[in-house]
Amino acid sequence: MRLAILAASAAFAIGCNRSPEGGAVGTAGTFHISAPTLPTVVKQDNKESIALKLNRGSEFREDVKLAVSAPDALKVELNRKEVKGTDGSGEFTVTVSPTKDAPVTEHKVRVTGTPDKGAPASVEFVVKVAENR
Repeated sequence: MRLAILAASAAFAIGCNRSPEGGAVGTAGTFHISAPTLPTVVKQDNKESIALKLNRGSEFREDVKLAVSAPDALKVELNRKEVKGTDGSGEFTVTVSPTKDAPVTEHKVRVTGTPDKGAPASVEFVVKVAENR
């Protein structure tokens, strides 16, 4: 029984790393951003690309400008600055490069999507910096 509860809790946590709704909240004209649920491990002075996705409601057709923020010990870059309303996949990547002296710990990275009209949406994911030996 205890194992079943733990498994259900893990499944819930894995499937729920997505932003609150953006756009016209409470309607089909919304969007959210999905990010990894488990920490991504990146060694100091290396880089890793992390896939995210902008998911659209059935009536959301707006372009969404993307922005990313992270602690100073991480260099972060988006592969594109905007997801167009005509883009069917909504997929984009964030490349994370810890500095060679980045603290060996977990760091939060935040991605924000701001539509031309309506509310923005933000999601956080965790990057775990590992020692580069």
